[in-house]
Amino acid sequence: MHSNVSRENLIAIIDDEQSIRNGLSSLLRSEGYETVLFSSAESFLSSEKINNIKFMVLDLKLTEMSGVTLFELLLEANIKIPTVFISGNAEPEMSESLVKKGGILFLSKPINVELLLRKVKDILAG
Repeated sequence: MHSNVSRENLIAIIDDEQSIRNGLSSLLRSEGYETVLFSSAESFLSSEKINNIKFMVLDLKLTEMSGVTLFELLLEANIKIPTVFISGNAEPEMSESLVKKGGILFLSKPINVELLLRKVKDILAG
């Protein structure tokens, strides 16, 4: 049994591609983590679970509000959730800027799942 299995370690996956959300959720659940999935920044912001999120996997390009805008809104509201950003096509400058603002890691798609799992484990174990 994984020691991390707990509602206290809820991981949000925010991506407008259902296959990405489902794939990451399956991966994280197989490691014993609890996940909650969102197809947009707006659905995340309106969720009752926002205060229980301990880690976030966030796509930069979403259909309405971008992942960057969502992250900045959370920071302005003093909500600091460790975040791994994912994207199919982002410039290196963008990833550097996001990490400087408090992002944990930037991963290009296809996602390096070993690196993602290591970061999740490091953050949630600490």
